[in-house]
Amino acid sequence: MKRVLFISGSPRKGNTEFVLNEVYKRIKVRKKMILLRAKNIKHCSGCLVCGKIKECIIKDDMEQIRKDLIDSDIIVLGTPNYFDNVPGILKDFIDRTNPFYQTDLLKGKEIIFIVVGGGKVRNSRRIGEQALKYFADGHELKIIDNFYFKALEKDELEKRENIYETVNKIASLIKKNIS
Repeated sequence: MKRVLFISGSPRKGNTEFVLNEVYKRIKVRKKMILLRAKNIKHCSGCLVCGKIKECIIKDDMEQIRKDLIDSDIIVLGTPNYFDNVPGILKDFIDRTNPFYQTDLLKGKEIIFIVVGGGKVRNSRRIGEQALKYFADGHELKIIDNFYFKALEKDELEKRENIYETVNKIASLIKKNIS
């Protein structure tokens, strides 16, 4: 049976996590949610040993997360927009996936990006077009779609009824690709 891995790259409980949880509740498949804010993920040291041995020498929560990534078929990655980029904890996660680079361990897995940002949605789209796309391309992941939500205040999306159409669309897209 296929498995969906949800990853929240937000350093706080807020809009990104809210959207991920709403999608998570709507799908009935093997699934797991990872909140990077609750994990111990050290910075990549840039030692490049992982390129030789295909694993990271840093021992922390990324060891289990790497196993979860390998075991997944679809990854749903949520992030807030921090200064037209991903927040530091998500960047650390991305950097620490370097042991997968130039392997087939993630190749062909499907990914959906969910980006939440205040201000102009156009600025939030840059995240999907840059940092997240580079992550997907580097690991040869298949991008299913990108979804953008405009929100600035911490619990803003919870108060909006109009987001559920998009949440249901994301859940339907996962169901379609998982079967």
